[in-house]
Amino acid sequence: MVQDTGNKLIAALEKQTEKIIYFCSAENISPNLAVHEIRKSYKRLRALLQFFAECNTSITDSFTKEIKTAGKVLSPIRESFVNIQFFEKITTGSNLISERKIKQVKDLLSEKNRVLIDDEITGTEVIPGIIQFVKQLQLQLNILKTSCPSVLQLKTQLSATFAEGYEIYQTLEPDFSPVNMHELRKVLKQLWYQLDFVKFKHPRYFRLKSYHLNKITEQLGIDHDLFVFLEDLKAGEFHFSEDEMVILDNQVQHQRELNMVKLLPRLKQFFSEPPEIFDRKLDKIFKIN
Repeated sequence: MVQDTGNKLIAALEKQTEKIIYFCSAENISPNLAVHEIRKSYKRLRALLQFFAECNTSITDSFTKEIKTAGKVLSPIRESFVNIQFFEKITTGSNLISERKIKQVKDLLSEKNRVLIDDEITGTEVIPGIIQFVKQLQLQLNILKTSCPSVLQLKTQLSATFAEGYEIYQTLEPDFSPVNMHELRKVLKQLWYQLDFVKFKHPRYFRLKSYHLNKITEQLGIDHDLFVFLEDLKAGEFHFSEDEMVILDNQVQHQRELNMVKLLPRLKQFFSEPPEIFDRKLDKIFKIN
């Protein structure tokens, strides 16, 4: 059983490395889509590598650091693209800001995205570096295969991730700080990827958990994107007047409130059971006495 689970875990890692190489090399795919897909695979890799944290620390630490470094390069590109979409959403049909100003800002946002792609992707060593890193990881998978985590280690990692998310959730009120919300999203994203992997152990329980986490992390992502978008607008490079900035701030806050109406009940439901109960359920599922 342990070996079978280990083989599934290695196969899941291999699938993500193959996806990254594909999106690094595929033609006729926009750079923004490629960046988005590479980041998703990086995050899934990082989450799955945590299962090896206790049995092969040196390899997992090295690769998770590399993934984090790459994320710092790719994230601004993704954020600049999402900012374009948000600006179009909040200004479509609006007569509170002049059409000329809206067009000017759209052009500036698009140019910022283009420059980031040119600086970090086109004609640089970023993509070749990503491919080289992924190929190194692929070579190390054979080593990881010999030290596959036990069922107890899988369960321990899941319990630890859930407990970390639960602790952050308890600190959110009363202000629901976007920074804390983002920290919660990172932990729950990791938990989502990890639960998605172990769902074959108990499909009914884990698929339901994964379904809720998918919705929650998507809405937490929207909250973070709105925060980044507003901070970008406030930076000054778009030369909004004070009145225009008030209008945009209100629009963004309204979008955040609409998102919270769906998000908060889902978070409350997901964390209705404390870590101790979640831990006991895992004990039964993984048959740990």
